[in-house]
Amino acid sequence: MTLQFVEPENSYEKAILFNWLIKDEDEDCFKIRYDFKPKDNKEFLNTVRSLLKDSKIEDINCFTLPIEFYDYQIVSVNNEKLISFNELKNIKINHINAERDNFSDSSTMKSNSILTRLLINNLNETEKNIINQAYISFFSEIERTKTFEKIIQINEEFENITDHLKQLECIPNLPNLKNILSNITLRYGEEFLYQRGLGQRNLIYIFILFAYYKINKSTFNLCCIEEPEAHLSINNLKLVTDFIHKSVNNSNSLLQTIISTHSPTVINKLKLSNVLVLTGEKAINLSNTSQELLNYLRKRPNFDILKLLFANKVILVEGTTEEMLINAFLTRNCSKLNNIEVISINQKGFKTFLDVWLILNKENNKKKIGIIRDFDDQHNAKNEHQQYDIKNENITVRTTTKYTLEDDFVATNDNLKSLNKLFKKNFNQEEMSKHLKSDKAEGMLLICDALLKNEIELSLPNHIDEVIRKILC
Repeated sequence: MTLQFVEPENSYEKAILFNWLIKDEDEDCFKIRYDFKPKDNKEFLNTVRSLLKDSKIEDINCFTLPIEFYDYQIVSVNNEKLISFNELKNIKINHINAERDNFSDSSTMKSNSILTRLLINNLNETEKNIINQAYISFFSEIERTKTFEKIIQINEEFENITDHLKQLECIPNLPNLKNILSNITLRYGEEFLYQRGLGQRNLIYIFILFAYYKINKSTFNLCCIEEPEAHLSINNLKLVTDFIHKSVNNSNSLLQTIISTHSPTVINKLKLSNVLVLTGEKAINLSNTSQELLNYLRKRPNFDILKLLFANKVILVEGTTEEMLINAFLTRNCSKLNNIEVISINQKGFKTFLDVWLILNKENNKKKIGIIRDFDDQHNAKNEHQQYDIKNENITVRTTTKYTLEDDFVATNDNLKSLNKLFKKNFNQEEMSKHLKSDKAEGMLLICDALLKNEIELSLPNHIDEVIRKILC
């Protein structure tokens, strides 16, 4: 694993990084590398060879690598020399992981171990001495109760041990600062913090740790926060992301914060140019993406970009009616999990969405996307969208034969008959299409409710049916 430092902002930062300088044609940078590998390659290979001797191929699949032959080292990339501890102490990596329950376990008060460490690390020698003196004073108050004398009562009849007992005295043990501070816990409002809900406890946990880690101004500090959304309500998640976002913007140049997340709420708060998307074996840096595409996404803050990019099977539709109809058919007719995300983009053009999707999923046939669109008498738009289908095996684009969805839907099989029965009308195709278009969402809601209650038999238009079949196969 290679760590690269770029653009030191002052002489102090340059002094820390000086020994790791790498000259590059475009710019100077500084790199160090963490290696985890066998200490002796020959010894390692001989051992593995002996362990695998006479093994079958199925046994090799379950082979446990003898990592006791491995060791780690941290070297400077420019000369492959080991980096000393004195140099490495100028780099800190802090990780606030998502498994925060051990901080929050009820009355065991495990939060103390974290709080204790933070208190000790933040106290100077004078403050530590004040605490020690306070501890001795506290013990003196205990001593005044003469508790020990009540336990060991001297009986003058036993003269041979009286002299020994009179030598005994209760004094404070050499105070251990960690033990003293470990008796401190946190209160939140009128309750102990450990009595609060898990989300509230983890909210405070992130505040405390990140606020502490980010104040380090003497070392390069990489602070990693894993899934800040874990256990948090939507309101508390917004509070956390706002806190982290503003803290990062106001912090010194030595701090870099990395957040891993599955939440679009977190991503929308960050600049998209700072987002690194991991998919399969690829890592896509959105800063290398067209600014036009990024601006397009930034103008749609409520759009769930995560579903578009990461769902294995996605169908994009123009509006609410298509989304409702497809989901109703999938719910009614698929006995197995269909794993299809149907997303309404509320516009006619799909090309920008497909361009963004292809950045991550081009030639990845495990990921499929379907486009369902209205013809609207726009031949050029139809042909432009169809090119995505022609050039990419994992993209399926279908357009209505007639003007819009309603026209094709009414004309499919015996749908007109069923719809007349549902709406208690006696319309022809043109009249029924006009009726559905006049009150799109309300009429489609009535149709979907009837489908889910098995009160009506309807068929999907061919263009929708073809997309679903291609996506599911």
